[in-house]
Amino acid sequence: MSASFSERDHSVEISLVLQQIGFGLIGLFFAFLLKLLLPVALLQPAWQLQLANALRTTAIFPLLGGVLLLLAQLLRSQSRSLAGQVLWVRRLAFLAALGFLLLIPLQTSAGIKLLGAGNSGELRALRQVKAVAEEIRVANSEAAMKLAISRLPGAPAEIQGAFTKPIDVVRSVVLDQLQPQIERADNRLAELRKLRLQGGLLGWITDGLAALALAVCFAAIGQLQSEGSSLLLHVLNLPGLIRFCLAELLGKGRRSREPVDAAWFDSLHDGDDAKPANLSDAEWAIIVSLRTGKTSAASSKARSGDNQGGAGSST
Repeated sequence: MSASFSERDHSVEISLVLQQIGFGLIGLFFAFLLKLLLPVALLQPAWQLQLANALRTTAIFPLLGGVLLLLAQLLRSQSRSLAGQVLWVRRLAFLAALGFLLLIPLQTSAGIKLLGAGNSGELRALRQVKAVAEEIRVANSEAAMKLAISRLPGAPAEIQGAFTKPIDVVRSVVLDQLQPQIERADNRLAELRKLRLQGGLLGWITDGLAALALAVCFAAIGQLQSEGSSLLLHVLNLPGLIRFCLAELLGKGRRSREPVDAAWFDSLHDGDDAKPANLSDAEWAIIVSLRTGKTSAASSKARSGDNQGGAGSST
């Protein structure tokens, strides 16, 4: 008897340790998240990408914390306070799963905005040089030529002295030196766009897969009701539930071509009130409601027949 008491104490001790470590990991997640995200700038794409990266890299802490809390509850299932705490953690995990799904379009949109901003800055500088080259091309006086040349990147703000050669010669010399630089800048910008797009696509795909994997992990923990399965199990059971409902809606003469488990249909006519082992609670609830509806319809039809018979005999 003392041995069993000692084993029970040992399980409680391990459960308490797992509980404290689990909550510690969750607290560590929020501490790291605050450090990585301050100061807050909700509308800036760079901060949105920083948020997505921080969530992906630190999500392992609350995930492990939730698993440890589930193990702690398994060892100390009689504790109501622990059960309530675990329920709140699983509710937060439910929201976290939805949040990581929403994180996929958010981080992709922010990445596209940053990519466009980087390209637009370099494109704006190139357009400025092209505009200066056009001013040099149409300049018809020495003052206009000097003003246009002074707007080139790296040129002095004010050109002193007079030209020793005619304006057409100066224009030709300056454009001959400027045109190859513009062509090289065009080629470099096109190459940068290509490289950035390739890197962006790779990053968007890998980050999206990481967010999706984390959403699945949190969905395996998360639930809303105290007596219910996790979000992941609801999603996995959904195709069978939809297939069964469609088969019933199609009617007796128009069954779905896709095969359906025979236990579904056998349970509709079976008089046994026990739920088959291969059916989930949601599926059994639908079967019971359908069975009840058929029984009510049969009773109504029988009553209608009796009334008609009585009316016929009276006449």
